[in-house]
Amino acid sequence: MTVHIASVMFDANQRTLVKGTQSRNLEPKVFNFLTALLAANGQIVSRDQLIEKVWNNRVVGEGAINRTVSLLRGHFAALTDENIIETVPTQGYRLIACLEGLSKDPIEPVLNEITATENKKSTWFFIKVSCVITFILLFLVALISYFIKPDSFTHSNTLSLISAPLIALNGSEYKLSTTDSGQHILFHHLDENNNQAVYLYDTKKHSKKRVLTDSLATINAKGTQLVYATNIDKQCSIAIYYVATQKQQPLFTCDEIPTSLVWGENNTFYFTKRFSKSHPYQVFSYNVNTGRLKQITNPTSKNNTKGDFNFNYNRHTNQLAVLRYINDNQSHIIIINDDHVLTEHTVDLRINNLLWHPNNNDLIIADSASLYTLKTANSHYSLLKKLDFKINSLALLQSDNGPSLLISNLNAVSDIAKYNIKQKTHITWQQSARTELLPRMKADTQLILSTRYKSHHWWRIKGDNAQLINVDLPFELQFVRYELSDDGKRVLFSKHGDIYELNIDENTYQHVFTESKNSYVANYDANNNVIYSGNSSGNWQLWHYQRSSGQHTQLTVNGGYSGRIIGEYLYYSKFTVDGLWRKKLDHPNEELIIKDFNRINWLNWQIINNQLYFYRQETGVWAFNIDTHIEQLLLPKTDDFIHQYTISPDQQYIYWVRLKALQGDIYQYAF
Repeated sequence: MTVHIASVMFDANQRTLVKGTQSRNLEPKVFNFLTALLAANGQIVSRDQLIEKVWNNRVVGEGAINRTVSLLRGHFAALTDENIIETVPTQGYRLIACLEGLSKDPIEPVLNEITATENKKSTWFFIKVSCVITFILLFLVALISYFIKPDSFTHSNTLSLISAPLIALNGSEYKLSTTDSGQHILFHHLDENNNQAVYLYDTKKHSKKRVLTDSLATINAKGTQLVYATNIDKQCSIAIYYVATQKQQPLFTCDEIPTSLVWGENNTFYFTKRFSKSHPYQVFSYNVNTGRLKQITNPTSKNNTKGDFNFNYNRHTNQLAVLRYINDNQSHIIIINDDHVLTEHTVDLRINNLLWHPNNNDLIIADSASLYTLKTANSHYSLLKKLDFKINSLALLQSDNGPSLLISNLNAVSDIAKYNIKQKTHITWQQSARTELLPRMKADTQLILSTRYKSHHWWRIKGDNAQLINVDLPFELQFVRYELSDDGKRVLFSKHGDIYELNIDENTYQHVFTESKNSYVANYDANNNVIYSGNSSGNWQLWHYQRSSGQHTQLTVNGGYSGRIIGEYLYYSKFTVDGLWRKKLDHPNEELIIKDFNRINWLNWQIINNQLYFYRQETGVWAFNIDTHIEQLLLPKTDDFIHQYTISPDQQYIYWVRLKALQGDIYQYAF
């Protein structure tokens, strides 16, 4: 059966959208999404209804729904300029295009015919499966009742708070690990003065002992050893700390502190490392007895520098669960045993932590503020508990009453300071109980990225008032680098390899170009065309997009990541090496003009008139005259400085992000 949606024909039997000689094949979830909208016949379909109809009541994150909507819109956008789907803020979605069946029948019978065959198949399959499952369950219940006492049942998928909190110091506690006996908890602590230490907490005596400072550590199962990483004289090193004697044994040097450390079996521990900041994190193992270093995982480096950034070891099955970053809305989990990949699971969530379940071979996975149970047998996951704070780390604690779950939370707070360059004075410009990030200013527009309302949103500052820019995007915004146009009316940013432009006054957005370019860092030129980096060729290069012609021109051949065009010159940084280069637009030769220009400058560096502003990690914010090459330190770095800043259009002020004291505690939950 076919239906006309505006000027596009929807062929339900072939699951395609067709216009003229062009056609688009619909993914299963996208097809189900479209049929749900058609069945509503112009009425709003809520997100709960979509979860029921498209995902069969399976727990999915906001990102899965947003991505499905974005895919469907993308299919229509490739075939027509007409608006097809309307987002109704806080309510859901509906079709706003004209609908017409090829026959003169109303749309509801058309849709019934579309889905009739599949419904019959699904119904018969469900009846058969239900009968089999019912028989099996009755048999199992009878068998269990005969052999097992009632009090041996375990109750999974429930969590109840035991302590609030278990450990609560002034500052934040994070990065937990425990012993098999449950007597000791190792945790890290950052106080209000930014002093960091590692503590052992005795759960029997309820006492704590500081064992290390300025380190990342984890305790082994017996509680006899810690492995830790620290920086000594700017050199990263990994060593063993013996709890009984307090002696330390250096093992080897490292390029940087790992993101995660975990003990395994046979005096082996696992840690992350990467070959450079442009490569992804990989998991390695090291055996203390033999001194053998071994690579465990090898993620791709294409558009993914995070790689395998977290993992957890199951001491009972000797399995390693590795968490691999895919994008802001998807994560990949790999189960490894003896160097062999057993299973792989992709979830439509941005997972930050994972832990083996104490009662079975499943995993507990956590995104920002929710816990889920992931079935390793079939990749299904379900909500375990939604918390009212951000999850920092997880650990299991054994006791005579059974295992419990330890959760450390982290509440980051930052404000934005205003620095008078001439007077060398600071005042607080924007503050809240949340994070204030990425100030940007052009013309009379002042923007910040803030979490003061639910999650990351743009806020426009007018006088002393902050106004929420509540645009309905097809994804969760989260932290994102963005650029303001010279007139201050548009915002340019990239997400999932695509570049978007937001109209601030109208609260609308659009794709800058619809074809995929694997694009990332995007800047405006003087004519509001776009300079962007892309790695579709495998290496990051800079490209120039002309809006009038729709033409993409490659600007660099030896690498480029963040670029700006000033007159006849392109000024740019690279992805793999430090430095700032320039070249004439019509000439291939490049010139290195600032050698110690760190790659993190892609986030903030800018040029106003002939002054290039950038950041040096050791010293602060500098101005570089692109004509005379004379440098000047403008803002000396302070301990609470986060390398997010902007220069006011009149070049009199620097607005910079100031980190406040972190707060976080450790909570205990019973299964």
